[in-house]
Amino acid sequence: MRSQAIWHPASLAVYIRQELLLTGTVNGGQLRCAASGPYAVYLNGTLVGRGLGGGMAAIAVWETFDLVALREGENMLLVFAVGAGEGDWFRAEGEIIGSDGTQRELNTGSPWQVQGADMWQPMGTGSHAYVAALESSGWRRGRFKEEEWQGAKVVEGPVPRAWESLPASEEEIWAQKVVAFGEVDSGGSVALLAQPAAMQSSKFVRREALLDSGKSRALVQARESERAAYLVLDFGRVVSGSVKIRLWGLEGVVVDLGLSRESSEVESTLRYICGAGLQEWVFPGLTACRYIAVRVSQCPEEMDFDCVSLIERRVEIETRGHFHTHGEDWAQMWGTGARTLAACRREVYGVGAETFAWDKLYILALNDFYMTGNSATARAVLASSGAPADGEQACFYALFVEWVQRHNKGGEWVAEWSVDAMDALERAERDVGHEPAAALHALLAGAWRAMEALCRADGNGRRALECERAYHRARKGLQVVWNEERGLFAESVGSEEFNLRTNAFALYFDLAEGGQRQRVAQLLSGGEFARAEDLWQAGFVAGALWQAGEGEWAFAVVRERWEALLAREGATWGEKTRQEAVQPGPEALLATHVLGVECRAEGIVQIRPELSGLERAEGVVPTVYGDIELAWGAYGGGFSLRVTLPHDGETHLSVPRRARRFPQISLNGETVWRNEKVHPNFLVQELISEDDRVVLVLRKAGEYEVKLD
Repeated sequence: MRSQAIWHPASLAVYIRQELLLTGTVNGGQLRCAASGPYAVYLNGTLVGRGLGGGMAAIAVWETFDLVALREGENMLLVFAVGAGEGDWFRAEGEIIGSDGTQRELNTGSPWQVQGADMWQPMGTGSHAYVAALESSGWRRGRFKEEEWQGAKVVEGPVPRAWESLPASEEEIWAQKVVAFGEVDSGGSVALLAQPAAMQSSKFVRREALLDSGKSRALVQARESERAAYLVLDFGRVVSGSVKIRLWGLEGVVVDLGLSRESSEVESTLRYICGAGLQEWVFPGLTACRYIAVRVSQCPEEMDFDCVSLIERRVEIETRGHFHTHGEDWAQMWGTGARTLAACRREVYGVGAETFAWDKLYILALNDFYMTGNSATARAVLASSGAPADGEQACFYALFVEWVQRHNKGGEWVAEWSVDAMDALERAERDVGHEPAAALHALLAGAWRAMEALCRADGNGRRALECERAYHRARKGLQVVWNEERGLFAESVGSEEFNLRTNAFALYFDLAEGGQRQRVAQLLSGGEFARAEDLWQAGFVAGALWQAGEGEWAFAVVRERWEALLAREGATWGEKTRQEAVQPGPEALLATHVLGVECRAEGIVQIRPELSGLERAEGVVPTVYGDIELAWGAYGGGFSLRVTLPHDGETHLSVPRRARRFPQISLNGETVWRNEKVHPNFLVQELISEDDRVVLVLRKAGEYEVKLD
């Protein structure tokens, strides 16, 4: 490691600088930074970018910034970083490129200079206050008291991991409405109050000025020191970003902010103690909130308050996937899914308080790929995290790893992820021991099967065999809790407790035996269990029914749980279910089962439409090989399919027999199957006869039309 971790000897927050004297023409440069907390990088007084520290990643990762403002002569590279008060560190390394191609390295170490940022002060229990009066005027341009600079202290710090995330953009977002206002006590914790006391010694006039960037300003005052002016802003949705305030302050006025995703209680707080005059402050850390409670105290004179907004951080990716069938709701459903992904996508997915909830991340990654064809966000999730210790989460971590590796064509195979996933599964298997934890056995079986396919694709036959053996152990552990009388998998041997989740996993991962499959599917469809708790669980139930061959029941779940929500207000599935945390759509389910497109680990593209009681369906499915466009129809006992294949590779095109004993199948107008016999065709490499399907093996890109008569 060329760089060293540095910090100020005794400060919660720190300024870090490096003065650069450059000769000759400069062609730019790059700086990679990592830190224990949030930070901002400035070059010659201009913000280069914000780093998130631990606000997004579970481990230390490099974040890359382009130094496009470098110039010949004097340059000031300045970093403002905020710590937690213990074990804080900052590390940077990079290079400056001259016009002649020469490079100058930039590596943090003791020659860099630091100065304590005294305006950041601890408040206890992890909260901090920002005292604007102590802020160095013009600090962004490097204007400090020179005598206060000192050599940086080299400290212990982790080795950051390389992290290639998609670039994020920033946009200022304003609240949509004021949902409460009044007067409260100035002391104690900030709370979200629906009905604060009426204003008597305080005022918050022209409150609507805080809802846009117009010329008007709110007027605030709290004449009595024990009382405070108060209001609650609603942004209409959960926004992920940095809090910004701008005001014409009176020195010593206290602005307390309470942030929350839900309207029930405050999740985190910030305190800003005003300086004199016009001031603008952006909290460097990342937060996710919908509601901000604003409490202004120690303000005996009127003060102009211009804004409380959020600098939203987002990553934009084009939606390429599409699905349509009967009715007009499907375009709206697909749009809701796209907005859901956009709302929860930063450099990684933000699923709520549990940033690395792998069961949810797994579903989001599936939906993301089937809508955008892009696995960059999923790869960034893996690169910025480690394998979980929890058994069920370890299983979903392994499923997530297998999905990303499978859809990372042309990218680097990250062996470390696969090793971490198998280690996590082995720990989970040991944790199960001999106790029949039914849901975990089902998850282990599904995860081991996925890792087996991954090992075979990587050419590691020995590890694939180990995974296969582990799969059979886990499947056997599930089978011992089968209750023949009830036709369900119980939670333990002899138990009368039957769980929807366990039985959904049993079908979702294709673990039920022939006689069990239909009995479980029938009860999952509504006979034994109440409806799924949320859309996450509904997704597994629908996927389980499709996997069991019960497409009509599965499609009914989609219509009941997602299509029924479309009439509700809200842009995302979470908003439509009136939940602030992200909720998933059915996009991957529709693309995988109804359109039938799946890229398998061994490099085969499978197109296996499930009719699901429909007469037609069409769409576009992004894959690692390009976009597959297809449309199928099932009328009068026949079947037809048009598909555009983007690549020369093995494609298994599966044609349903439609209960016909001797179907005739044609490809591009020529018969390829009749009377259960193959008719040679140069486009078809092989035909595979199954009980309910005939599979055409193709190897050439092009447009194909298949008909079953």
